[in-house]
Amino acid sequence: MPRDHPSRSSFESSELLRSTSFEIDDAEAAGGRRHEYSNGSANGPSRFKKSLGQTPPWKRPRCIYISLAVAAVLILGSIIFLQKSNIVEQLRPASGQDAPPPPPPPPSAIPEIDRFKKPVEFKIIGLIFFGRPPNIAILDCYLKRNLVTNGGFLDEVHFVVNTDKEKDIKYLDTLVKTSELYTKVILPELGYKSVWEHSVEPEHMYIKIDDDMVYFDDNAIANVVYTKLNHPDSFAVVANLVNSPETGWLHYHFGAIHSYLPETVKPPKDTSGESLGPKAWRASALPVWNEEGEMSFPVTMDKSDDGSVLEADNPAAPPFKGHRWLPLPDPEKNIYKTPMAKSEYNAYGPDWKSWALAAQVHYSLLENIEKNQLHLYHYGTSSPSSSEGVWNMAFSRMNINFMAIWGKDVLDNAPFEGPDDEHELSVNIPLKLNRPVLVNTHAVAAHFSFRTQHEIYDTDLLSRYRAYANEMICTKDNQIASPKGG
Repeated sequence: MPRDHPSRSSFESSELLRSTSFEIDDAEAAGGRRHEYSNGSANGPSRFKKSLGQTPPWKRPRCIYISLAVAAVLILGSIIFLQKSNIVEQLRPASGQDAPPPPPPPPSAIPEIDRFKKPVEFKIIGLIFFGRPPNIAILDCYLKRNLVTNGGFLDEVHFVVNTDKEKDIKYLDTLVKTSELYTKVILPELGYKSVWEHSVEPEHMYIKIDDDMVYFDDNAIANVVYTKLNHPDSFAVVANLVNSPETGWLHYHFGAIHSYLPETVKPPKDTSGESLGPKAWRASALPVWNEEGEMSFPVTMDKSDDGSVLEADNPAAPPFKGHRWLPLPDPEKNIYKTPMAKSEYNAYGPDWKSWALAAQVHYSLLENIEKNQLHLYHYGTSSPSSSEGVWNMAFSRMNINFMAIWGKDVLDNAPFEGPDDEHELSVNIPLKLNRPVLVNTHAVAAHFSFRTQHEIYDTDLLSRYRAYANEMICTKDNQIASPKGG
C-alpha cells in the first residue's frame, strides 16, 4: 500500500517547500513517472499518490529534508548577517550624515491643549485701562471681534476708568451700550495700583489690554491663554509687543524691521488715496524715499520722561504733522542708516524714549501684515507638539500692555509695594515667587506709544491703523470715523 504523504494544505504553508517539491516531481515525470492529485478518499484527506511503480522508502521524503535544510541555511545566514550589521552600526561614529537620528524628546509633563478651543471652566475677561478715546475706537473693533458671542475667547470686557476727563467718560458710557458683554468699572481712586486691587476676582483669567493697542492678530488672545495654561508655573504671559524696548531689539535682529525714514517735504495734494488719506495703510502703495541730503534721521536720548515733546526746531522732532515714513531704496544695505539701528535690549533705552524707533517698527508691522509675513516675529522655544514660541523674560522688566494673568495671582500679592504696577508684575513679584513672565512670540500685538513718544501722533500712523481696522477687522455697522481735523 502506498505511503501517505503530507496533505496539500501542509505543502502550501511554505512557498519554498512547494517550489522545491514541484521541481523534483517534474524531474521524476521526465523519467517516466507522474503524480496525480486525489480529491480525497475514505482513507483520509487529500494526498499525493504514485501512479507508476514503487519508489524506495528512503527517497520519498527527500523533498521535505532538502527543503528544511535549505530553509535552515537561509535562516542561519540571515541571523548572522543581521547581527553583523548591528555590530557595525553600533561601531559607526555618530556624526555627519551617517549619524542615526536623535531619540524623540520625552513627552511633556504638561498635556498640550488645543489653543484655539476656548476653555469653559473659567471666565476670560478683557481688562481695559481706559483713558484715550481716539485709540480705543480702534481697539473696540478688535474686542468685539474676540467676544465669545462672535466665536472669540472673551466672555466679558471690563473698561476700568482711569481718567477724570468728563468728555472721555461720556464716550465710554456710550461705548459700553454697544455690547451686553461690555462693563464700566469705577475705581475708588485713580492709579494703576488701584486698578488691580479693585477690578479683579480670583477665579477668572484676565487679558489686560492697554487702551492704545491698535492691532493684534486673530489668535493673539488664544495664544496667550494657551501658553498660560500650558506653563502654569509662569506668573503671566505677555504678547509679542510691537513697540516695546524688550522685544524691539529682537524684532530688529530677527529681520522683522524694515528700512524706513520720514518724508521731510509735504506730498502733493493729489497724492493717491492708497498711499495717503483715511483709507491708506498698505506699505506697497508708498513711494520710495528720495530726499535730498543724507539718508539718516537723528535719535535723541536727551529728553525727559514726563511726556514732554521735542521743540519744533530740534533735529529729532517730526518734520510736519501727518507725515509718512517711506521705504528706502536698497533696504538691506540701508537699514543701518535708520533709527532702529540704535535699538537696545534695554527697558529704558532708545526703544522706549524715541518716537522715531516707534514709527519705524509700526510701519514695518503694516508691511509685514500686508505681505502675510508675521512669522518674522516668531522666535523663542516651543514644545515639540505645539507651534507656540516662548521667550522667558528671566525676571527682567517687560511691558505688560497685553498680558494674560490669573486674578488669584494678582490678589494674593496685593497690595503692591510700589506705584509702578509694571515693575511689580514683571519683576518684583515673579522674582519673589520664582515664577517668570513669558512672552508668546506668536501673539503679535501693536502698542502705539509710551508717554515718552508723544511725537508719534504727528505721523499718519493712527490713521493707517484705523484704515486697516475699518477694512479688515470692523464690521460694516461698526466703522471708525476719522476724528475732526485728523
